[in-house]
Amino acid sequence: MEKNKTGKYFKYAIGEIILVVIGILIALSINNWNENRKADELAKENYLNILTSLEQDLIKVKEISSFNKKSLLALRKIIPTKINENLLELSEEDLNNYLLEIGYSVRSFIPQSGVYNILTSNNGFDLIKSDKIKSLLINLYDYQYKAYEDVDAQVDTKYHNQLGSVLRQKIVLIIEYKPNLFITHRATPNLFKKHYTKLAEASRDIFPMIAFNTNSLIKIEESIIELISLIKNEIKK
Repeated sequence: MEKNKTGKYFKYAIGEIILVVIGILIALSINNWNENRKADELAKENYLNILTSLEQDLIKVKEISSFNKKSLLALRKIIPTKINENLLELSEEDLNNYLLEIGYSVRSFIPQSGVYNILTSNNGFDLIKSDKIKSLLINLYDYQYKAYEDVDAQVDTKYHNQLGSVLRQKIVLIIEYKPNLFITHRATPNLFKKHYTKLAEASRDIFPMIAFNTNSLIKIEESIIELISLIKNEIKK
């Protein structure tokens, strides 16, 4: 009887241990599920934040790219070594509109990198499961944006020191850039004709840099559009 009793107690004890182990496993499973759910929610939040930044950048990239393209069209009219007689015959109104288009190129695209910087500084980047999205984000923010900023700084310096200097000091055209582009001091056809050669030389000098910059913006736009599409698909999962 004692042996039977001991056997029953032993079986009961093993049963209790098994139940405790099962309980622990269930608790761990629930905890892991909760942690994974929180991680997924945080990842989705990160996606939404970076998506908002990219969408805002896309609007600005398209805007600045459009300004640059108009500037390039205007510069093409004056960069040939042969004098463009059509430009010399412009009315004062048309002349100032034309010179304003040349000045479009000084507008700069300033990316919103705050969300990306936060993600990369606090391990939030690790929650992004898609390796392709990670790779494209790194390429966009750490290479394309930085490459554009370097060239844009050179364009800005060259514009203000050369092309902008001719417009301001020789032709006496003053352009305000904030909040919108507008002319505060108008140029006259006589001054334009007098300093045509200097303006043409400065335009020829800056044209390749603006063209390169515009091409960079077009590639940035393509990268942003691809990222926006991939991120939206991730959010839907």
